[in-house]
Order: sequence, then C-alpha cells, then structure tokens
Amino acid sequence: MPRRPSAQFWESFIWASPGERIRFHLLRWAPLLGVALLTYLAFPPAIGIGAPVPPIGEISKRAVVAPFAFQVRKSPEETAREGQSRALTAQPVYRFSATAYDSSLAVARAFFADLERAAEAGGPAAVETAVASRVRLGPEETRYLADSVSRRQLQEVATHFLAEGLQRGVADAGAIRSEVSQDISLRRGETERIVSRDSILTFADLMEQAEAAGTNLPTAAGQRTLRRLVGAFYHPTIVLDPFVTTARREQLRGSVDPVKYSVRTGERILRAGEPVTEEASAKLIALREEHRRRGTGGLALRSAAGALLYNTIVLSAFWLLIVFYRRESYAERRQMSFFAALFAVVILLTAGIAGLFPERPELVPIPLAAILVTMLYNGRIGVFAAVTLAILLDGQWALRESHTLFFGLVGGVAGAIGIRVVRRRRHLYVTIAVLAGASVMASIAVGLSQGWSTASILGSCLLGAVMAVASAALAMMVMPVAESATRITTDLTLLELSDLGRPLLRRLALEAPGTWAHSLAMANLCESACNIIGANGLLARVGCYYHDIGKLASPGHFVENQGGGPNPHDLMRPQDSARLIQSHVADGLALAEAAHLPPVVKAFIPEHHGTTYITYFLSRARGSDPDGRVDPADYRYPGPRPQSAETAVAMLADSAEAAIRVLGYPTPEAVRSAIEHLVQQKLGSGQLDDAPLTLRDLDRIKREFARVMSGTYHKRIGYPRASGGVAPEFQSAERE
Repeated sequence: MPRRPSAQFWESFIWASPGERIRFHLLRWAPLLGVALLTYLAFPPAIGIGAPVPPIGEISKRAVVAPFAFQVRKSPEETAREGQSRALTAQPVYRFSATAYDSSLAVARAFFADLERAAEAGGPAAVETAVASRVRLGPEETRYLADSVSRRQLQEVATHFLAEGLQRGVADAGAIRSEVSQDISLRRGETERIVSRDSILTFADLMEQAEAAGTNLPTAAGQRTLRRLVGAFYHPTIVLDPFVTTARREQLRGSVDPVKYSVRTGERILRAGEPVTEEASAKLIALREEHRRRGTGGLALRSAAGALLYNTIVLSAFWLLIVFYRRESYAERRQMSFFAALFAVVILLTAGIAGLFPERPELVPIPLAAILVTMLYNGRIGVFAAVTLAILLDGQWALRESHTLFFGLVGGVAGAIGIRVVRRRRHLYVTIAVLAGASVMASIAVGLSQGWSTASILGSCLLGAVMAVASAALAMMVMPVAESATRITTDLTLLELSDLGRPLLRRLALEAPGTWAHSLAMANLCESACNIIGANGLLARVGCYYHDIGKLASPGHFVENQGGGPNPHDLMRPQDSARLIQSHVADGLALAEAAHLPPVVKAFIPEHHGTTYITYFLSRARGSDPDGRVDPADYRYPGPRPQSAETAVAMLADSAEAAIRVLGYPTPEAVRSAIEHLVQQKLGSGQLDDAPLTLRDLDRIKREFARVMSGTYHKRIGYPRASGGVAPEFQSAERE
C-alpha cells in the first residue's frame, strides 16, 4: 500500500510560483500525450491515398477500416448489364384486340352474304365463281358451298365457332413462343392479369378446336370446308403491346441503383490475414478515389487530429481520477509514468495480437493491467483502468467492429475482483478461475447474441481461459518490476518480508530475544487494530517485526534484553544514555537500507517513536542538574511523527505494550485505563496530528487494544504439587 503524501508537500505546492505549478503538471500529463500518440501509431487509420490496392486473392497484411462514409459506384457496363437483367424480369404485355376480333367476324359474315347474293343472282354456278374469287378451296368444298342448305348450315357453325374461339383469345404462335418470360401480362379492357405463356391459344390450337367443331357437320367435305374457312378468316386477337412493354422495361432499366456498395464510417473493409475479395478491392479503389477527391493534406491532418483527440480525451478521464482521488499518486511522477507505461504495454500487445489473431477480442490483455493496478493500488482504480483501456481500444479503427469493449470490461472487472487478496498460492488459482469464468460467460453471451456456431463459441471460451492464465502469470512476473518502478509495496512483498527465517529477523530473535518478543506482541496487536479500522493489517505486522531492528547494534542497553541483570545505563551519564537510545533509530534505518526494505516498512523505524521525549533519562538529567541547564531537545527522538495509519497504530501499540507490562495487576479495567491514558497523551502532545486517523478510529483502536491485551496479560491459577501444597514458582501471578 502506498503511503499518503505529507501535508508539507501540498502546502509547498500551493505556495509555488505559477511557472513551477505548470511544470509540475506538465511532467505528469506528458506521459498521457505519449500514450495517445503511441495508440495512434499502433492503430493507424485506414489505407492512405498513395497506398497500392492489393490484387484480388492476395493475403492482406493489415486490416483496413473506413475512416469516413463513402459510396462505391457501378461502372456503365455494370449498370447496363443490371438494367438489362432487370428489364428481362418484366413480363411482356399482351392485349386482347377487339379490332381483330370484329374484323374476323366481319370478313366471315361478308363472305357468306356475298355467297347468298350470288346464289340469288346466278344460282350455284355464280356461287362457285364467288367462292373461287374469295377463298382457295377444292372442287368438292366449292360444290359444298354452292348447295344452299349446306352453305347455311356451315355459316352457322363457322360464325359461332369464330365468335367463341377468337373471344377466348388467340395469339400468333411465332410471337408467343419466342417470349423468354414464362409468364405474360394479359390486358382485357381495364383489367390486367398474369397468365402462363403456354395457356394462350395459338392458330394450331384453334384449328384443333375447329376440327372438333366440324363433327357437327354431316359430311367430310363440310368439315374440310370449315377448317379452310376458319384459317382464311382468322386474325390473332391476343397481340403484343410494344409500347407498354417497352415503357415498363425502360422503367426497370432506369431504376438501377448506381451505388454498388455504401460503406459507413468505421466499417471494416479488409481483415488482416485474409484474401482480398472482389468486393474489398472495389471498396479500396473507391476509398482511394474518395481520398483524392477530398484532398490529401487536410484529410490526413483532420483524421490524425481526430484520432489523437479521441485518445487524449479517454486517457484524460483516468488521469483526472488520479488527480482528484489519488493525490498521493499524482504527486509521484514515477507513478504517473508507470500508468502510462502499463497502458502502452497493453496497447502494443493488443496491436501485436490483432495482427496475428484478428477478430479475437478474447485475447486483448486488459485483465493484465487490471490485475497489476489492483495489486499495487486497489480494486476501484483497477476497474477504472480496465474501463479506460476498453474504451480506448474499442475506438481504434482496426478494432471498431470487434467486441473489444465488452470483453475488455468483463475481463478487466473480473481480474480486479479476483486479485483483491493474494496471500497464498491458492489465491492465484481463484483469480484465474474468476477471470476464466468471466471470459467464458462473455463468449457465450456474445456467441448466442451474434448467432455463432457451437464450435466458434467453444473456441472463444478456450481462448478466454488461455488469456486468464497468461494474464495472471504475466502479472506475477511483472509485479516485482512494477513495485520497483512505483516504489509501492504490495502484499506479496510484505508476505515475503514476514518470513521469520529472513536473516535480519533471525538475528533479532537470537541477539535480542526480549526485543523480538516485544516485536511479536506488537505485531499481533497492530494487525488486529489496523484490520478493525480498515488499514493494512499485513503492513502493520511486518512493520512491527522490523521497527526495533536498530537495537541489534547494542541489545544489552535495552531493558527487555537485560534479563534482570545489571543495567549499563546505571554507570552512564543521562545524555549519553539518551544518545545511545536515540541511535537505535539511525542504526535501524541503516540496517533496513542494507536489507533493501521498502520505504513503507522502513517508515515504522523512526515514526513509531515520532518526536516523543525519552522521559526517563530526561528526568534523570534534570534531577542531576538542579540549575536547569538541560536542553530537552537532546532527549527527543528525531521523528518524523507518524504519517500513516499503520505507523500511528504502531506508536500506540508500542506504548500500550510497554505500559501494560509494568502493571502489577493487569485487570481489564486497569488495561483499558492505561490505554485510554496513553492515547490521550499522544493526542495531547501532537504526535498523531499528521496521521490519517479519526476520533472514531481511535475509539475502535482502544477497544481492540483492550480486548487483545486483556486476553494476553491475565493471572494464572496456582497448581498444587503432587504431594500437596503449591510450588513456589507458581505461587505468584504470571503473564502468558
């Protein structure tokens, strides 16, 4: 956990000159601009004006996304072909010709009327002459018509047949059979309907029907005459309407859309690693032409400015979060640079993955950033880092049509939640399981909503699980570097430092056992109290282990290590004793520096004493110098006062543990009274002024101290000897 910045830093910043303030902010916002530029370079805009269009069938080396909306127009040849194809879909329009119908019947009636007049004027010979002049018939058919009875019978059958047959509609066989369309549009008056081409009668059909109608005539000559007359008087009554047909087909030709493809902004034109299709080639050519039409310089500049502005705005949201809610991190230039470096790594990894495995948002390493930030800071900042990266990457040209935003959000939130506490190896497996489970659920959700096949969904789930393992493993590998870069100590490092087998702690246990016992008691007390108030209990425990390591320089000069033997301070001057006691702070810092302890742990060494006085030797000095020439500053610890909640609790625990040890009868009431007194003493002397503790926190600390210490320092009962009585070593009260 990072330490809070000192109040002096922000006070000095408030009084800084405008130039210093500007420089301060520029140094912390410059990394953001670098990340925005790197993102633009990692995901460049679509194909440029001068870039050649790859041939059809060639494997594309990069993805191309439309930077703006444009249209791909059809060539004149394509328009003509499509127009002709559409024109052929229009059914030809045929109409019933009433004129042809009337003309056929009129000719038939006039023919029989002329024969009647010829019969009246000249008899059968005149009829035969009239027939020969009008119709080509054989001698037998001519004689048949010369007979008045036969002629009138034939006239009735022929005119009736023609009236009915031609009314149904008869078309020219050559015209109707040459139509490509299987259906035609037939118009009768104001009505029009679609009928099958083969359902229209032709002359052959009419003659077959005439042969059937001839059965009503008694002789074969009469039947032959009927067929000859029907053929002579026939006119097609179903005829093509060329004007309407042509108008309709021209309308269809003119309805051809000149636009072949409409490309919207952000639409993926070409995918990396896939062959160039005919459609993609046409779109790329049109895009290049549109670039040329719009102009080169202005468009490129506008595109670059828009992309950089987008990246900057998205990243600024995260930077502002740090400014307003993590001022201690914003004050540290190295931490802001770390955020920029982490974002840059995720962006570069994503660019590489997108090139190797296009359209695989499951592999975007946003969970890596969420895990690292959560372990270094907290889950809220980890989630916000994941959200920022998801929005940033989803807005890039090459990723706009993928599901990067959704998978990034799900994976980032799962990573931040799953890595909240890692103090044992199995906790890492829990993190991987949470992240893998979230990725699988995301794959199923997207797959079902997008209609993926079962195989595609399973493949996506597998990739998500692989990314979960890779993100957690890579985060563990990178964590030491991240801690070194930010100078933030994570719980993993604290767990390593809490190993009681570390050389410095082993020395303390062997060379200063009393100090070591005191450190262990303090560690239990501090951890419990810090957990109660929401501080870092693990940090408090580790800090207490090392807070008095400076006593290794001269362990015998500290009462807890004297074991009831002679006290060297009895033979020393008070000021020399005080100087030796004070030196254990500097000695402890030197040992901590040599052991490469992190700053948050080293802070316990000076801050658990703060700037308090060494009252025992100060009192001795004043007693031995009645003239009052004693300088209290010589008997004061160098400080600083506690700057964090953990070191403040350590100060209180150190005093409480020492105070309870000297109580003759540590009843719960006496313990609570002693704790209350020492807390008020620290408050009154200003030792807790710089610590982020509230009065409510202090009340909870006091209650927890009293609970733990009342259970630790208690009286024991006396145990009788085997032969009766009580052993002398158990007759007095003992402490555990």
